[in-house]
Amino acid sequence: MPSSLPSWKHNPILTGTIALTLAGFLSRIIGFFYRIFLSQQIGAEGIGVYQLITPVFSICFSLCCGPVQTAISRYVAAQNVIPRTSSKESRLGTGKGREGSPESVLLAGLLLSFSLACVCAVILYAGSEIIADRILLEPRCGSLLRLMALTVPISSLHCCISGYYYGLQKAYIPALAQLAEQAVRVISVFLISSVMTEQGQEVTVTVAVWGMVFGEFASLCFSGTSYLIRRQKGREYHSPFLYLPKILTLALPLAATRLCLSLLQSAEAVLIPSRLKLYGLTDTQALSIYGVLTGMAYPFILFPSAVINSVSVMLLPDMAQSQSMGNQQRIDLTASRTVTCSLYLGILCTGLFLFYGTDMGEILFSSTLAGSYITTLAWLCPFLYLSTTLGSILNGLGQTRATFGHSIACLAAQLIFILILVPLIGIRGYLYGLLFGELLLTVLHLAAASRLARIHYSAFHHLLRPLGALGIAAFVSQKITEAIIAPVIAHQVIRLALSCTLLALLYGLLLLASRKKR
Repeated sequence: MPSSLPSWKHNPILTGTIALTLAGFLSRIIGFFYRIFLSQQIGAEGIGVYQLITPVFSICFSLCCGPVQTAISRYVAAQNVIPRTSSKESRLGTGKGREGSPESVLLAGLLLSFSLACVCAVILYAGSEIIADRILLEPRCGSLLRLMALTVPISSLHCCISGYYYGLQKAYIPALAQLAEQAVRVISVFLISSVMTEQGQEVTVTVAVWGMVFGEFASLCFSGTSYLIRRQKGREYHSPFLYLPKILTLALPLAATRLCLSLLQSAEAVLIPSRLKLYGLTDTQALSIYGVLTGMAYPFILFPSAVINSVSVMLLPDMAQSQSMGNQQRIDLTASRTVTCSLYLGILCTGLFLFYGTDMGEILFSSTLAGSYITTLAWLCPFLYLSTTLGSILNGLGQTRATFGHSIACLAAQLIFILILVPLIGIRGYLYGLLFGELLLTVLHLAAASRLARIHYSAFHHLLRPLGALGIAAFVSQKITEAIIAPVIAHQVIRLALSCTLLALLYGLLLLASRKKR
């Protein structure tokens, strides 16, 4: 029997994951230094103000960008595995209809997404003061929201083009667009800040929003130009209105999911500072703590998730293709392997942040508080990475309603922790809520995915073995660091990077040496 999965050279999940992971890591490295620079320019309180407006952008993105991108990706992928026939069977599903093309699906998505984005941008611009004063409870956000409204239509266009390439499993175009966005964002903020400093002006949060605008525009220019150059000429096009019902069928549950998630996350952004005030902190203290947690510590925890995010993006079209072909064996094998890799990576990252989290905060951010938060958030990694992978599997198999319900339950639990525990024990109440919410989400996703695919699991090989490898690797790397690295390397950042790399390499080698032979 032939293998259920293609060889690594021709495996679109693997090659796409590599492209997206490299781009993700480069973007996060750039973003890491960007956050350090930004925190030095606008301070922890400024970071807190900036973090207040990001959930508003997430709401707009949830309504008009992300769900349509996912729908385009899934239906373009499904078309690619259904062969052309002389009949008029639809290539978008099992029903009958006119044969179409991926370009027709993209055009339908562009019309839908851009129309919604323009409406969102107008509402956001006109209602910026009301949103800032009455919802975010921070008047300084008004001008920032008006500026941010410019990014919504731009983002809708490049998200649709990215979804088209994900469906074709050509992930290198979105990967390069992601790099272009991050690079232009950082360069523009650096240049604007330098000019303002030379002119004696105070650098404010506005420069970060301008960086967002320039970055989104650069991403659109790159992906749009790539599509115009590489599009398949001579193919038959059909009216995009033939595909709008199918895109809406998948996009609506996803939009509801992401909208509810964004609303709940926005409620978190508003509630956390206000509940911290009930705990006894001042406005400045509350915003500073919120800025350190969400602008420094939490993004650092998400840094290794570039791998998982890349796998998740490629999983969705692959699952859609396998389902279209009726290849259950491939679904089972792909799901099992990706879940295993997510668990291994999550356990490794937990160890890295537990052993070196304090040093990371103090050395990289000059903040003991950031180091404390990184260490506490370390326990999130296995559940966070697993839930991301499982959610993509469920969406790829068309179970968008399940992911919607699970996500709502997770965020509702987190809100309860914020409302009850934060006024009593401070920010630790929010951290405990994050951990409980991600654990709940992982359990729900795993239960739903297990009903659709055989996810092979062994307590010894998938849990005890990596935990043992992590313990041995941590002990050996610590001894090597004390005996060899510390006396030779004086620079703290290099020493920290070498120690983390050594632990990760030892962990990987131990897993390979103890793997189950097939």
